[in-house]
Amino acid sequence: MSYDFLTINFFPVVGMIFLLVFLLSNPILEKSVRLKFYRLIIFVQMELILYDLELLLPSLHCSPQTMTLVTALGYSIRPVLLYFLIGLILRKDKRKGVRRLLAIPGLIGMGVSFTAFFTDVAYYYDDNLVFHRGILGWTPHLVMLSYLVMMIVLSFVRKGKNHFEQFIIVEISVILSLAAFAESLFNSYAVLRIAIMCSVIFYYMFFQTKIYQSDIIGRQKEKIAMSEHFNLQMVAALAGTVDAKDSYTKGHSRRVAEYAREIAKRLGKDEKFRKRIYYMGMLHDVGKIGIPDTIIKKSGKLTEEEYNIIKSHPSIGSDVLANISDMPQLYCGARWHHERFDGSGYPDGLKGRDIPLEARIIAVADAYDAMTSRRSYRDALPQEQVRQEMVMGKGTQFDPQIADIMVSMIDEDVNYSMKEA
Repeated sequence: MSYDFLTINFFPVVGMIFLLVFLLSNPILEKSVRLKFYRLIIFVQMELILYDLELLLPSLHCSPQTMTLVTALGYSIRPVLLYFLIGLILRKDKRKGVRRLLAIPGLIGMGVSFTAFFTDVAYYYDDNLVFHRGILGWTPHLVMLSYLVMMIVLSFVRKGKNHFEQFIIVEISVILSLAAFAESLFNSYAVLRIAIMCSVIFYYMFFQTKIYQSDIIGRQKEKIAMSEHFNLQMVAALAGTVDAKDSYTKGHSRRVAEYAREIAKRLGKDEKFRKRIYYMGMLHDVGKIGIPDTIIKKSGKLTEEEYNIIKSHPSIGSDVLANISDMPQLYCGARWHHERFDGSGYPDGLKGRDIPLEARIIAVADAYDAMTSRRSYRDALPQEQVRQEMVMGKGTQFDPQIADIMVSMIDEDVNYSMKEA
């Protein structure tokens, strides 16, 4: 008996401890997969405890009913354990109907196991606590075998199948089948317990491979790409709504975004910064959504009251964009692109480098596009005049370093084609 307890408990418990250590130290493992392994470990240990009780209770001279209860629970846990193991195999399959169908054999096995309390058709213990099988006594083993067959079949037909993972699943199914056979024929309690724990560990090895990690990284990149594509579409749609308010400023937001991204590139900023400032440039005028069309489209000079209304668009825009949690800094360009380097801008009167770098860049890009675009009250300014305005605005309206970059871009644009890009 002491030998049985040692062999049954030692290897599974040690295996469980090592598996928990690996689970906790694997940063790339998906949270849902990690939780499934935790659940498997719990059921493996529950099954182990029940078989410990089954070995221990006869020495305590318990009743046949108590032995029947422990055995019924043990037979019921096995299909649940295998069901959750199949859940790992089908981790990418979201069809709930499939999982409900897979639960049917396990429910049948549980029902048969608990018939032992009122009939002898499954199994029973006599007064000497000797185990006897009835007509349906092999049902728990047949249920287990059906799940093992399902594991093999599902490994070949599931979504996102991997040949190495298929090999592991087939190996696990064969090992557990042989262990269950050995338990039934030779009453070898230890073999099945060790085989169950080893199978869980063996399957976890797949989640440590570069194959799985490459798949995870690939799916993460795909999700990021899809998210960025959606964000860009959303930003473009919102910017288009703003530009549509005035036919003379059509494409203004996109051009400002392009100029701002090029300036950021010449400042040596990384791709992440350039992508962020592109979004900011696209939405720098989003606050104009809240400005009446009569003011935006007015061809004559604005009254002081109308000008004050126009000056409210940075605050309106920042209020709109500040609630976008996925891009928390998006509002910066909208709020501060009309601040001036000498502190005389609006809405907050920020000065110099107190103005966020993104807003200083967008201010230059916005001013360039405003001067090089045809408006309702004038045509596009000549390139030389635009250059002169940029030079004159250094240190007063514009950050000198950023203005110098725009001047160099103008000098490179010999044919004055950048304004039409």
